[in-house]
Amino acid sequence: MREILSHRPGRVFVLVLFLAVVGLFAMTPFFHNPITLWGWVSLPFASGIVFLAVWLIAYLIYFFKYWPFR
Repeated sequence: MREILSHRPGRVFVLVLFLAVVGLFAMTPFFHNPITLWGWVSLPFASGIVFLAVWLIAYLIYFFKYWPFR
């Protein structure tokens, strides 16, 4: 963790992951309502897909472009 936080792209990476977790927690009060998107995707499923996509994109960008130990 010290290596990631020692440079600016690493701090941005951790901030993006933290905001994704906060966003997922902000969506949890709506999970008990039967909300569907596009007629067949439930809200918990869609928010999980968005959460995983944000983490995957952040991971790929950071580790393939900004990883300091190449």
